[in-house]
Amino acid sequence: MPLSYRQVEPPAAEPVSLREAKKQLNIDDDFEDDDDFISDKIVAARQYVEQSMCRAIFNRKMRLSLDFFPYPTYGATVNPNDRHSLYGRYWHQLAIRLPMPSAVSVESITYMDLDGTVKTLDSSQYKVDYDSDPARILPAPGLYWPYTQSYVAGSVKVNYTAGSFGDGVTTNTCPRTITQAILLLASYWYNHRDAAEATPPKAIEVGVESLLSDYNVESFGY
Repeated sequence: MPLSYRQVEPPAAEPVSLREAKKQLNIDDDFEDDDDFISDKIVAARQYVEQSMCRAIFNRKMRLSLDFFPYPTYGATVNPNDRHSLYGRYWHQLAIRLPMPSAVSVESITYMDLDGTVKTLDSSQYKVDYDSDPARILPAPGLYWPYTQSYVAGSVKVNYTAGSFGDGVTTNTCPRTITQAILLLASYWYNHRDAAEATPPKAIEVGVESLLSDYNVESFGY
C-alpha cells in the first residue's frame, strides 16, 4: 500500500527567529529591508531540514491516508512462542506507522465501512505506542481492524499531531545542532541567491547533513 500523508496545519513557530538569522548574517536589527526575504529563507531551510531528517521539529497537524487497514501477514511483532495461539496471527504486521515522527497525539481514525458510510473508530478500539519512532497504532488486545469499503483510495484516514521538540511556543527543546543547520542553510541561500554563479561556492548541504545525522529517521512505506 503506498504511503500517503500530508501536513494539515503548519507549526505555530519556527525553530530559528528572524533576529537569530540576522545575527548569523551580521545584519543590524535596524536594517529591515530584507526581513521578509530572510524569513522566507528560514522557512525554506526548516522545511529542507525536516525533509532531510524525515522528522517534524515542532508540533503540526498531519493526516495519513490508507486504502485499507493493514492486513496481517507473517512478519514479526509477536513472541515466537505465541505464533500458533488463537489470536497470535492478528499481531503480525497490523501496525499503522505514523510518518514524520515524533507523534504527540492521535486525534481520530476514520474509515469507510462496507455501506459506504464514513465512521470514526472509537479510541478504545486501538492503542498507540508513542515511545517508538515512528509511533505505531495497533488494535486493542483481542480486537482487529474493521473491514473497509473495497476499491476506495484513501478510505482510512489517521489525523494526528506530529512534533519532536515541543510546540515551539510554550515548549522548545530543539537541539542546537538542528537550529545551526537551519542557520547555515538560510545564510547560504541569502548570500548566494543564484545557483549559476560564475564561481559558485562549495555546497553547504554535506555539512548540514552531518549536523542532522543523529536525528534522521529512515523513511518507510507499506
